[in-house]
Amino acid sequence: MINAFRAEWVPLLRRRFLLGTLGAVFACAMLGTVLTFLSVGHTDFDGDPVTAAWLAEPGGMVQGAQAVSILLGVVALSVVAAALAGDHGHGMLRNQLVAQPHRARLLAGKLLALAVFVGLVVAVATLVSAALAFPLAPVKGVSSAAWHSWAGLAALGAGFVNLYIGSLGYAAVGALAAIVLRGPASAIAVGIAYALPVEMLVSRIYHPARAWLPIQLMQEIATGGAAFATPYADALLRGCLYAAAMLVIALVYFRRRDVTS
Repeated sequence: MINAFRAEWVPLLRRRFLLGTLGAVFACAMLGTVLTFLSVGHTDFDGDPVTAAWLAEPGGMVQGAQAVSILLGVVALSVVAAALAGDHGHGMLRNQLVAQPHRARLLAGKLLALAVFVGLVVAVATLVSAALAFPLAPVKGVSSAAWHSWAGLAALGAGFVNLYIGSLGYAAVGALAAIVLRGPASAIAVGIAYALPVEMLVSRIYHPARAWLPIQLMQEIATGGAAFATPYADALLRGCLYAAAMLVIALVYFRRRDVTS
C-alpha cells in the first residue's frame, strides 16, 4: 500500500499535469472570489441577497471558494478519473499488479494518494480565495476586522474542511466511473454528466431529491449547510455513506474484473 501511495505521486507531480490542475483551481478560486464581492448589493444565483455585512462575518473570506465549490468538485472528479483510468489505458496497471498483486492494497494506496492530492488542490483554492478577499473587501465596503480574529481563523479552517469533504465526494464518483469504464475521456464525461446536468435537472424538477442525491449532498457539505434546506449533519452522514458505497463497489469491481477485459 505504501509503495502504491508513493508510485501514484509520480504522474500527479508531472509538470504539465500539476501546473494544469493548479492553474484551473487558481482560476476557479479567483473567479468565485471576484464575482462574489462584485455581487455585493445584488443577488446570487439562487436569488439570495449578497450584502457587505454578510461578507464581513468571520467566514466571509472563503465565500468565494464556496461559491465555486461545484467547479472544485469537477476538478477533483476529473483528476481522480484521469489518474485511475489512465493507468489502465496506458497499460500501467499490469505492471503495478506485478509489483503489488494484492489489488485491494494497490487501490487503497492509489486512492489515498489521490485524496491527499485533492486536499492540496482544495487548500490552494481556499488560500487564493482568502488572499484575494482582503484587497477586494475595501472596494465594496466590506469590513475585514472579523477575519483577523480567532473566529475568522476557525471559519477559514471549517471552510477548507467542508470544501475538502465535498470535493472527496466528487472524487468518489470519478473513481467509480474510472474503474468501471476504464477510459479517461469516458470516465470524466460520464462522471461530469451525472454530477451536473442529471442531478441538477432532477433536483430542479423534484426539489425533495436534493436531500438524497449524492452530489447535491456534497454541495450542501461544501457550503457548510448553506446550499439547501437539508441540515448539515444529515447531509454529512448521507454523503459519507454514498461515498463509502461507491468506493466499496469500485473495490469489488477492481478485484474481480480481468485486467485485459
